[in-house]
Amino acid sequence: MGHTRLGKVPKTQKWTAVVSLIAGSDASGGGGGGGVLLADDIQAVSQQTLDAAQEGLKKAIDDLGLRYTFYLLTQLVLAARTEDWVSDLDALGIQLTEDATVFDLTSELQNAIDVYIETYAFPTDVSEIAQQAAGEAISELAGTEQIALFSSSREELQRAIRGLSTKKGFSKLGQIFFGRFMSRFLNFYLSRITAANSDSDRLKQIGDISRFNDSLRRHCEQSAQIVHDFCGQWYSKTEFEKGIDLSNTSGFMAVAIRKLQDELMQQGGEL
Repeated sequence: MGHTRLGKVPKTQKWTAVVSLIAGSDASGGGGGGGVLLADDIQAVSQQTLDAAQEGLKKAIDDLGLRYTFYLLTQLVLAARTEDWVSDLDALGIQLTEDATVFDLTSELQNAIDVYIETYAFPTDVSEIAQQAAGEAISELAGTEQIALFSSSREELQRAIRGLSTKKGFSKLGQIFFGRFMSRFLNFYLSRITAANSDSDRLKQIGDISRFNDSLRRHCEQSAQIVHDFCGQWYSKTEFEKGIDLSNTSGFMAVAIRKLQDELMQQGGEL
């Protein structure tokens, strides 16, 4: 467990094609116009972003906020299995009223992470990205259970989250979390590198922004397939054998991040 390589992860769109959306042209260098990045520029920006992200991931392995965020996700889904979900959540710093919504749950989840970081660490870009990714993952997967974002109940939430407490469910949750994490992480570097390589504004139209964000999110969730099985296997095996704690979550995170680094390295080799 943890060392299985899936080979090339299939994706509907290459990384350079995603970059071209923010660069203001297609990957062939079309689009014309002053300040629009050409094909060679897109290639360079694509590689620079992957290189910077790989270096950033090395530091992210030791980020306490990232570790704790994922640990809290494991405890959230495990708590949904119990009869006294409310008390178990309260012990995690998450308070839900009887008419709590998905929005309330994600808000409480992020507040609990904030309290932990303020107490034991300090906020970082990585921890902020991880918090946002966790909230988006819970919102998306609870939504697949037909739970309304702003209208539901505590019992409905528990049923939806309980569905993520299985090996299969947690595999899906892990992939979505890491996919959203990588989407924001890559965008963090891409926006800065693109700005440094071009003197013109990008993505001026709302439609262009939406198209880019959708493309980046889809690309990263497909890339995060590399940790899909690992998340479920680790979660199931660790909880059964000794229980999940922050220490073994940190060990898991180190392996998961290295898998993501491998995926970025492979994508760089395809440029």
